[in-house]
Amino acid sequence: MARVSFDQIQEELDMEFFLERESISFRETRGTSGIQLNIKTCPNPACRDERWRTYFGIENGKGNCFVCGVSFNKLQYVNFHFDHGDTWRTTFATCEEILRDQGYRPKRQAMVQVVHGDVVLPVSDPLPLPDGSNLAYLEQRGFGADICRYFELRWCQFGWWKFKDADGKAQTQNFADRVLIPVFDLDGTLKTFQGRDLTGTSPKKYLFPMELPGTGRYLLNGHNAVATDHVVMGEGAFDVAAIKLAFDEDSALRNIVAVGSFGKHLSYGAPDGDDQLGRFLQLKGRGVKTVTIMWDGEVAALLAALDAAKKLTGLGFTVRVALLPFEKDPNEVTGDVVRKAFYAATVWTPAVDIKWRLRNPYAAEAKAKTAA
Repeated sequence: MARVSFDQIQEELDMEFFLERESISFRETRGTSGIQLNIKTCPNPACRDERWRTYFGIENGKGNCFVCGVSFNKLQYVNFHFDHGDTWRTTFATCEEILRDQGYRPKRQAMVQVVHGDVVLPVSDPLPLPDGSNLAYLEQRGFGADICRYFELRWCQFGWWKFKDADGKAQTQNFADRVLIPVFDLDGTLKTFQGRDLTGTSPKKYLFPMELPGTGRYLLNGHNAVATDHVVMGEGAFDVAAIKLAFDEDSALRNIVAVGSFGKHLSYGAPDGDDQLGRFLQLKGRGVKTVTIMWDGEVAALLAALDAAKKLTGLGFTVRVALLPFEKDPNEVTGDVVRKAFYAATVWTPAVDIKWRLRNPYAAEAKAKTAA
């Protein structure tokens, strides 16, 4: 059974690729609704007129024949062309095959089953909420229902975290009015979580649960870094979400997994490998070969990225460093800017390290800002 939806076909199927694939004669023209394909033969089995009277709009994804008067979208065109009639399941499967041929990759969904184990999160609701609604805070940042499900975000309106202090006394932390961000280990086991304040009034933008391990030993979304040889490392949770959104819009990048470091550093040195560098070593065992670091566009962040790149290169990874605009992170720029930074990333070498330490690409802008 085909796994692609009608919306995916309309959005992703390249009509020019399909027409060339099927040796259908066409030429590009410009009409009142933008670029159109003028197709020699009507796809309608009841017509098949060959007088170049069929047109298909690239921008609106719709076409029509001026001889028989039939209108069609991409799915219907494929159905007509192969004369599938009412067997739409076959047409969907054919479209999926076409998409694979043109290099299409589906958007990544969560691939590893997660286990909450002994960690009991504060009372909260999974996002989107049962009625399908989402938080305005997330929607305004472009994080819709799919992203919420992928990262298993939760809305904590009145929840508390219970723990015991050094004297063994029961204590609580208030996580009210926060988005909960679960942090899973590479095997999918819930280890800890963060709470992102939505009120704008808390002195702590992020709240971390007492007693549980610090996030700095884990890689956010690292459990989903499977069936890939390339990961992109952002800093915070919403940076990672923004990278995933940007990559979802380019089918050539959907095989790459976004992970998070929880800051401008990589933890290392634990004797048992229970740190971020140890987890990267595990990812190498899974087949990851390349790491692209995409931290903030700042002088200090780039220096930290160079330090991390050196350590990861020492493990045998090819490491690339992506430069975002000055003082911007992936969550503060558009998807095309994120993709541009990724494609233009520079492979770390000792020579690049020395060059950027002596002449930091952000130094001039930082100096100008200070002078102003």
